[in-house]
Amino acid sequence: MIAFAEAFPLALVRPEAALCVGLFAILASDLGPGADRRRAGPWLGIAAALVAFLLALDAPSGAVGTMLAIDGPARLARLLILPLVALLLLAGAGERRHGTDSGAWSTAVVGVGLGALVTAASANFVSAWLGLEMLALAGYSLVAFRGGDRRAAEAGMKFVLFGGVVSGVMLFGISHVYGATGHLDFAGIGQAFANGAPTAAGVGLLLAGVGVAYKLTLVPVHFYAPDVYQGSPPLGVAVVSTLPKIAAATALVRFLSMAVPAPLVDHATLASAIAVLAAASMLFASFTALVQRDAKRIIAFSGIGHGAAVVLATACLPARDAAAAAGFYLLTYVGSNVGALVCLSVLERATGGSGLQALAGSWRRHPVVSGLLCLFLLSLAGVPPLAGFLGKWGVLQQAFAAGLGSATYATLATAALLFLLATAVSAWSYLLVVRAVVFAEPATPSAAGGGTVPFATKLALAIAAVATVGLGLWLDGLAVLAKAM
Repeated sequence: MIAFAEAFPLALVRPEAALCVGLFAILASDLGPGADRRRAGPWLGIAAALVAFLLALDAPSGAVGTMLAIDGPARLARLLILPLVALLLLAGAGERRHGTDSGAWSTAVVGVGLGALVTAASANFVSAWLGLEMLALAGYSLVAFRGGDRRAAEAGMKFVLFGGVVSGVMLFGISHVYGATGHLDFAGIGQAFANGAPTAAGVGLLLAGVGVAYKLTLVPVHFYAPDVYQGSPPLGVAVVSTLPKIAAATALVRFLSMAVPAPLVDHATLASAIAVLAAASMLFASFTALVQRDAKRIIAFSGIGHGAAVVLATACLPARDAAAAAGFYLLTYVGSNVGALVCLSVLERATGGSGLQALAGSWRRHPVVSGLLCLFLLSLAGVPPLAGFLGKWGVLQQAFAAGLGSATYATLATAALLFLLATAVSAWSYLLVVRAVVFAEPATPSAAGGGTVPFATKLALAIAAVATVGLGLWLDGLAVLAKAM
């Protein structure tokens, strides 16, 4: 035991260990007798996530062999992932209060969180793939976690099929990278390319990066998102649309910093290629969202655009502020996105659907929830002084600074202009939901008041609302994160 502790730096992974303990505690409670004990799952998960968060606040930096790197981006990802896991479990404790499968649902959420932590700290293709698979397997169950609902079953099947194909493509690319370089760790791969490894192996890197693009829902591997989100329970969408994005973005930052040296491709070319991918994803998402008539499909296309904005920030690497801009954008995005989906969960329970026609006149039943939904959507649209505005401003600042500073990076400035266009267009799609909820008349008259909103749901919405407004007023947030990294 002593030899193992000396060889394995346990202090570096205490947050992950605490979350693992919470996961096993949920499983143990779910096996016990009594409905009350089985409903303790969300609260055990919340306790584990908060303990892990406290451990992450003063966690040391270092490396676990060549597998994990506990560096600035990984520490920031922990501080995003762990409170988000607690918030999602809190929302589930309210919205799923009558469910008899709270333990299984909570285990899946904590499993996604654990996979996100592993992926965010990965410095090796083995750990990255294992983390992404943990994210995927737990996410599959959450997407289809509505017994007897054919739409949820179809969404889960599509998620599994597309996820399996992407996993296979990623493994195929990893095998080619290993064959060409003899390494699976990012630092070793970068060194091999710097010493003259075959440039054809760069194709293997592209294939290996498909898994990251899939979690960020970038074009052209975005096509699963609208159908999967539409058929899934809103809380399941809240989990799979936020935690994987944080993990994948962090892994992408480390991968670009360590595994893609200048001899393989010059930085200006790489930045231009990433900017083109981001711009294409943002434009596709914003214009396609305009023709959607289901709130969850609009959220799906919104997620494509927001993932692309994070990728645009990574195109400005190796500047440290670029990684901070990506992290700050994710910080402003996840609170508003989770808040909007929790609101949709309440309204869908009251109206029976998430289509714009079903949501018409929802303010009559749930005026406060409808008002909060509008608040979160306006933040996602980038309306000041809400959090989304500062997140978008940080990315634009980095892209314009890099693009206007050198003619070789002009593509970044063009992508920033297209980001502005996509933001303006996507705002209209959010307003479609606002119009349906607030201004449209319901097809059938409904009594005001609706159903009761559980206290846990109210608390989760309050936390998301405070984060949305508070982060919008944190004017030096980007500078603080840049110094922390």
